[in-house]
Amino acid sequence: TFPFFGVAPAILNESGEELEGEAEGYLVFKQPWPGIMRTVYGNHERFETIYFKKFPGYYVTGDGCRRDQDGYYWITGRIDDMLNVSGHLLSTAEVESALVEHEAVAEAAVVGHPHPVKGECLYCFVTLCDGHNFSPKLTEELKNQ
Repeated sequence: TFPFFGVAPAILNESGEELEGEAEGYLVFKQPWPGIMRTVYGNHERFETIYFKKFPGYYVTGDGCRRDQDGYYWITGRIDDMLNVSGHLLSTAEVESALVEHEAVAEAAVVGHPHPVKGECLYCFVTLCDGHNFSPKLTEELKNQ
């Protein structure tokens, strides 16, 4: 979507540099607007740490974002929603995106679950499109996806 009037989004890279044109990174806002959150009840320090410390001078939404060639902003998922599986950091949003690329999948949600050996494992909730059924073959295809 395009931003609502009075709202000034930006996309930053990991170093806090503002990216122009087509880009992907952290969604932030450059200035306040009437509906912006102003504190966390009883813990204003926490509010400042969560929303302003990572990139000083910007309000950090906690979401990843992509801006396409037409200037539309696409929310790609939570930046803090990472899972550590066997020493590999995986974004739940990236795994979900990979699953829905499969022709049989209409929707997917991924959460972490404690695993005694790997630290965490993935629980993938998958809704199939009409005409598709779960099978060992499809399960293997989705794992490979």
